[in-house]
Amino acid sequence: MSMETETIPRNDCLQIGYLQKPHGVKGEVVLKFQPEFGASLEQEPVLLIEIDGLLVPFFPEQEGVRFRTAETVMVKFRWIDDEVHARQICGSVVYLKKEDRIDDGGEMSLHELTGFQLTDEKLGTIGVIEQVDDYGGNLVAQLTYNGREVLVPVSEDLITGFDADRKVIRMRCPDGIFDLN
Repeated sequence: MSMETETIPRNDCLQIGYLQKPHGVKGEVVLKFQPEFGASLEQEPVLLIEIDGLLVPFFPEQEGVRFRTAETVMVKFRWIDDEVHARQICGSVVYLKKEDRIDDGGEMSLHELTGFQLTDEKLGTIGVIEQVDDYGGNLVAQLTYNGREVLVPVSEDLITGFDADRKVIRMRCPDGIFDLN
């Protein structure tokens, strides 16, 4: 009778999400994760990928975790250098060792602004933030204003007020950003 033992006990780990799909041809994959693990992922921890019922450690490259939205990151793992190998791990469930979890102390990441009402100091209510994307470290909120899609840069120097309970963010938006051209 064979007794298979787990190399990394599952009860020492937390399920954080799954690998959605490859991105590009250099082996990057899109990881969809639960937002409470965002602070942990910023530290580029070893991620455990479930393969054939076992949790196998995968190591992100240095600066190999890039945030796209509040719930997706692009991950470039060491030793996965092409789309073929990336595709083989997609669909897999991803875990994090409990000891690698970073409790953000309830502090919200700016990525979690999806669904917040954006108001501008001058113009008043603009609309509901539909998505937050990260373009090379610059967060941009996407929303619809007067029937058209608008991208608003989100940085702490532009935020003038914030109410997490009412889901409202007040900003001093750049001049002309809402002008209809």
